[in-house]
Amino acid sequence: LNMKYSVGHTGRVILVRLDEDEDVLSTLQVLARKETIQGGLFFIIGNLKKGNLVSGAKREKIPIQPLWNHFKKNHEILGIGTIFQTKGQPEIHLHAALGRGKKSQMGCPRDKSNVFLISEIIVFELLGLKASREKDRRTGLHLLKIK
Repeated sequence: LNMKYSVGHTGRVILVRLDEDEDVLSTLQVLARKETIQGGLFFIIGNLKKGNLVSGAKREKIPIQPLWNHFKKNHEILGIGTIFQTKGQPEIHLHAALGRGKKSQMGCPRDKSNVFLISEIIVFELLGLKASREKDRRTGLHLLKIK
């Protein structure tokens, strides 16, 4: 068995309201720095007006070539993500389902994802975990490392 794990507990619960044009990922990074969050789990609901989404890899080979999906019209968002440190800086990893009308898509928002009207985030601080994100030599990605 190759499973690695660390046991911790929850700390603070932080409720966040994002308004029109705020960027989800950079706002969460600012919050994590301001509140010194070393580890966290968060949920997001709301609406995004534009952004970039990675929905898998073009091929199952390294180096990874992401499948990019850009959206420009508002989409409902339902997502879950984690916050862990990379070299002393918070890194956000979010996976989300987006929907508009009868169309839906799922993936990992990257770069900028701007809010339309309002989005709500609840952050659960995770304490006592021995974990961080570190650059993986093989893939070049910042992956979760449990110490």
